[in-house]
Amino acid sequence: MRKILSTALSESTSHYFTMASSANSPQSLDYGARLLHQTLDHLSVVSPSRLYASIPKTSDLSQGFRDITFQDMARCSDFVATLIEANIGRSTSFETVCFIGIPDLRSVAVFFGAVKCGYKVLFPSPRNPATTNASLLEQTKCTTVFYAEEVGPIVKQLLTVKPEVRCLTVPSFQTMLESNGQAFPYEKQTYQTAKNNPILVLHSSGSTGLPKPIVMTHGTFAVLDNERNLPQVPGRTKRDFSIWDFPGGGKFYHAFPYFHLAGFLSNVINPTFTEASSPVLGPPLQPPGGSLLKEIMQHQKLRALYIPPAVAEQLLQEPQGIDFFKSLDFLVYTGAPFSPNAGKQLIEVTDLVSLYGSTEAFQVPQVVPSKQDWAYMEWNPTFKLEMQPSEDEQGAYEMVLFTDSTTESMSALNHNMPGVTEWRTKDLFMPHPTKKNLWKYFGRRDDIIVLSNSEKFNPVPMELHVQGHPLLAGALVVGMGRVRASLLLEPKPHVQGDERQALIQTVWPRIEEANKLVPGHGRILQSNIIIADKPFLRAGKGTIVRKLTEQSFKEEIDALYSQTKLHVPAKLPTLRATFEHEAVLQFVRSIVVSCFPAAANASDGEDLFSHGLDSLKITELVAFLKAGIAEHSKSSDASWISPEIIYLHPTINQLTIIFSAFLNSGKVPSGSNDIVRIANMENIVETYTRDLPKRSEHNASSQKDSDFCVAITGSTGTLGTYILSSIVMKESITRIYCLNRNPAAKQQQESILISRGVPEHYLSKLQFMTVSIGQPQLGLSAEDYDRLLEDVDLMLHNAWKLDFNLSLPSYETPYIVSVRNMIELSAKSKKNTRICFVSSVSAAMESKSTIQETPALDFTAALKLGYAESKCVTEAILTAANRASGIPVTILRVTQIGGSTVRTDPPWPTKEWLYPLLKTSKSLDIIASNVATIDWIPIDQAASVISDIISSTPKSNDLQVFNVVNPNPVPWKVLVEVQQQRFGPQAKVVPLQDWIRTMESDNAQKIAEPNLKAAVKLVSTLGDGRDEIKYATEQAVRISKTMTSIKPIDRVILEMWFDQWGL
Repeated sequence: MRKILSTALSESTSHYFTMASSANSPQSLDYGARLLHQTLDHLSVVSPSRLYASIPKTSDLSQGFRDITFQDMARCSDFVATLIEANIGRSTSFETVCFIGIPDLRSVAVFFGAVKCGYKVLFPSPRNPATTNASLLEQTKCTTVFYAEEVGPIVKQLLTVKPEVRCLTVPSFQTMLESNGQAFPYEKQTYQTAKNNPILVLHSSGSTGLPKPIVMTHGTFAVLDNERNLPQVPGRTKRDFSIWDFPGGGKFYHAFPYFHLAGFLSNVINPTFTEASSPVLGPPLQPPGGSLLKEIMQHQKLRALYIPPAVAEQLLQEPQGIDFFKSLDFLVYTGAPFSPNAGKQLIEVTDLVSLYGSTEAFQVPQVVPSKQDWAYMEWNPTFKLEMQPSEDEQGAYEMVLFTDSTTESMSALNHNMPGVTEWRTKDLFMPHPTKKNLWKYFGRRDDIIVLSNSEKFNPVPMELHVQGHPLLAGALVVGMGRVRASLLLEPKPHVQGDERQALIQTVWPRIEEANKLVPGHGRILQSNIIIADKPFLRAGKGTIVRKLTEQSFKEEIDALYSQTKLHVPAKLPTLRATFEHEAVLQFVRSIVVSCFPAAANASDGEDLFSHGLDSLKITELVAFLKAGIAEHSKSSDASWISPEIIYLHPTINQLTIIFSAFLNSGKVPSGSNDIVRIANMENIVETYTRDLPKRSEHNASSQKDSDFCVAITGSTGTLGTYILSSIVMKESITRIYCLNRNPAAKQQQESILISRGVPEHYLSKLQFMTVSIGQPQLGLSAEDYDRLLEDVDLMLHNAWKLDFNLSLPSYETPYIVSVRNMIELSAKSKKNTRICFVSSVSAAMESKSTIQETPALDFTAALKLGYAESKCVTEAILTAANRASGIPVTILRVTQIGGSTVRTDPPWPTKEWLYPLLKTSKSLDIIASNVATIDWIPIDQAASVISDIISSTPKSNDLQVFNVVNPNPVPWKVLVEVQQQRFGPQAKVVPLQDWIRTMESDNAQKIAEPNLKAAVKLVSTLGDGRDEIKYATEQAVRISKTMTSIKPIDRVILEMWFDQWGL
């Protein structure tokens, strides 16, 4: 007779969570009766500064983290909701939308935004083959895919399988944070009326075929929220979702992607439904690992970890690795067991929490076992389940879950699998040899392989494909609990001698084909193949008995995994002794493609991670590169080639540059090396000036003075809004296309223009288009793109990210790519469109002489900031386009833009560098004595100068360059004097280097304003009282009347800006 381990919990009383219309109305926070999106909005009102999550500011963790508040996340979700509504409207039937992205917080904003619009969200794994994700779209009747620009190649593959799907890019999370739209209106509901509404779709692993979608409702997640209401077990401590309630709040790190249930719970459910645990995220394109976790823990105080055992064991192996675990409340692990040795070490310094669950059923509530039984789990007796003996495994038991009307508030199965009363999990457990009710996870009844990092994959498609080779009798993939998968090959009896010796090379092309049938983490490396010297074990019907065969080959498998050296082909690509750039590029490309076949579809300048490069492939790639480089280098030491090199230089072009430098000089490349820096810039210019288009015959200048059309990118930005305010009232300009990422730009922009005194009838000139500047044809439909080709006389390219923490490669997509797109547009245009690019004086500030009004072609003259370098290479690209293709070009090299001269205008944005510098200086009573000459221009005057230049556009194809700088610079001491007066006598004036050291101190970091590090980076780059930089401005003064009237930045205007900031 089956023994049921528990009795059902009586159905809890109904709870209601009604969002009142007034933000100040009292709210019910009853656990188990809350709606996620309404809880987010409620907390954003009553606790706006409460921490939601912490994210790294850049991939360089030394730059620090940014705390994301509930107010931030609510604003981001409203931004996405507005975007969704603008593109596909709202849903009244819970239709499915899909999101494919990278592991940042965009998935959270998309989830909340979609739910507010009435949709449910499908999160497929980007690692799935395109056919798999197409199947999921088909099964969920999804016709719209939102995606992050970084995964564009993956979405492109999906479209080849399912071309009818509509794909829309989602802006960066930083863009969402910077949005300032209104709260998105939606109908508020009670839990009882909304509990069965579907909101999320994840998918199964696909153990018996294609993955199946699992639809989840509000009720699904209320089950977790309700676990606090489970009755206490006498004499025991509960172990369930309530462990994440941190009194006073606390942070935890997790290592799971957003499309994994554990990742979704960590990013969405934990911060929203706990009191209060906030996730810390790592850099989105860097796979989790021990060294990354170590660096995060050096910057963040964490109360818990939620990670696969493999990551914990990597950290444990770091020097003094055990010390990182001592301050934790607990470590939660799932998906695979700990090695006994690692577990014994860790249980001495922290609590180990083994969770068991599934996407269908969620986690099973437990009670805490004794410390010595850390590797076992004991189920909460309240939960309805049985452990039934398995017929397939000696001594193992399968968990079977039961549901009925009494389990609605405690079992996710009631909501995810409605109508199912008995659920066979196919998960096997071994009982404790002497203690009752303790269970250790043993494995799956089916064939899914779970690696040590918790990644899962189905090996059957690969096995069937490989064993179809005529020389093979069978193929078996192994790797349960291991770092990577391995392959056992069973040759047919007649394969002997030389044929057997060459078997791996002979079969390898077929294995490469099979690798395309599984996710990246399931693919086989040549170094992980065993040729069997005995037959596989088979059942009576001829099928391979997986576990028995694995046991039969245990010694061979263990020996394989004990090897640390990866297999490197005997014959690698060769290089000529001169190591020309093109030869090294082909050498690097050959090696990359041999390890990572998907790179064959990537251009030399594309980020390999966007094509699916993962940590497994990086391991092999590093081994291949070391072998290849060492063979050709005078210095055989290639130990400097590491995974970090790939992370920092993730394109074939960038790898070529550093290996060329090493092969020719013998010196280990450095990211700060000027040779590498200049080579990077040169390479980007060469890439984007290759095969420049020729102008169409019909696009000779045909503009009419009475019909002048301007297009402007980034019109909703701070400078863009001022420019638009100025040019829209120019009678000579008859039409303006505003090209922005935000689909809600029209309403936002027109409202601002009217508030600034622009007469409403001028707004009829404006036409808004939603663009993706890094996409071909700017991401526009053929009809809209043709309108630009027909109408536009001048394209003002103003959309550029101002972030002093970004490197040059980070600007390539979409910004530098967009410049080439503009060149293509101009070449095809009917009116010989002039490209007017808003550049920066930072592109030439290292010049040793007066900066002329000519293109910045000296790359050494650019400041050593990615932003400055991006502006410099763009000037070079546009110059080449003008000279080679006759593309009309105007370059506006703009100085630092300050606040407005109008007191009632908005203040100089506090997110820019000067405000955090001044605010933190005031807090610490320290003032930097001398930085650089102040040649800034107030923003309204800068916009007026640009407007003057646009209005005076010549009809020729001439290349124009204007230095838009203040013709009356003043010394830094003017700003110092204002600070002294404002901050009081206690504020000391110190040399710049002393100021920088103070700003970088721990004390400063505790009170630092956001973006302080970027400000420090900029002023340290500018130098300590460098000589006044001289600019030629004759051409700008000749064209613009405004230039002649610009006054010095004096105490009066500085005082006004300080007043606006409240300093």
